[in-house]
Amino acid sequence: MGLGVAMISRIQLYVLLGLAFVAGVFGVYSSGVQRGIDRTRDKLNEDRLDKMKTAKEIEDEVRNANDPYLVDRAGGWLRKDRE
Repeated sequence: MGLGVAMISRIQLYVLLGLAFVAGVFGVYSSGVQRGIDRTRDKLNEDRLDKMKTAKEIEDEVRNANDPYLVDRAGGWLRKDRE
């Protein structure tokens, strides 16, 4: 009976070590995935912020421009076939 108990406790030890290893691998994997998600989210936020700054600069430029300047500048963007 003593040999059986020692064998069971050794098996339990191996099972616990295996579960700890699997849990560790899963933890490392999930933290890597989360880091990748965070990097992607940060990049998207940075791109969105850059686009918002550009839009704000253009909006301010249009708002602060006087009418003749705006007409001349916008003339390059308008279609010529409407004449």
